[in-house]
Amino acid sequence: MRSTESKLKVRQGIFNGHRVDFFKGKHAVNSLLREPYRKDSKRPEIADRDAAEQFAADLQKNGFFLRVEKQPKNKTLTLQPVQVFSPDAYYIWVYDNAPWWSNLAGVGVLVVIFLGVLFPLWPAFMRQGVYYLSLAFLGLMGLFFALAVFRLILWIGLKVVTGRGGWLFPNLFADCGVIESFIPTWGWDEVKGSKSAKSKQSDDEGGDEGADDGDDD
Repeated sequence: MRSTESKLKVRQGIFNGHRVDFFKGKHAVNSLLREPYRKDSKRPEIADRDAAEQFAADLQKNGFFLRVEKQPKNKTLTLQPVQVFSPDAYYIWVYDNAPWWSNLAGVGVLVVIFLGVLFPLWPAFMRQGVYYLSLAFLGLMGLFFALAVFRLILWIGLKVVTGRGGWLFPNLFADCGVIESFIPTWGWDEVKGSKSAKSKQSDDEGGDEGADDGDDD
């Protein structure tokens, strides 16, 4: 059921402050009835929908997933006190298989630490290379802080002279990629009137999305 070939319809929600994947009971039953599951002879045979529901209920009893309740109009999930399988209920996986790249990253951290311990034994040219790399890194950090101070001074100057602030690289501290942080190059502060109108429009769109989300359930 957790493989991509099962085509289990999952969505993302928030459970105990963590982002998790959750699914509906009927979607789990549908994945058990699809051809990718049936063609594997090592898996338990499922004849019909009733058998699929019973198999899903057995998985829940054995602690593979938990029944949760989805709050209306948001993605917050809470644990249900009664753990009984129902096709119309929501569930989250208890067992979370760590991806291969996570294990590889853990091994990489250990290798880096081990190489750091052996730093005094490195050849002279390698130690000199690390020294120059550290200087380059410190230079980039200094350039970044200088840019942050300069854009702040520029904003203050524009605010005093024109009454409206503007930012050089407005996405510099935004939650985005490295390249996107420097796009666009310039951006003016929004006028209060246009900001209120945009907020009202966002609320209207949010209401429409809530209605669509309810239909999807």
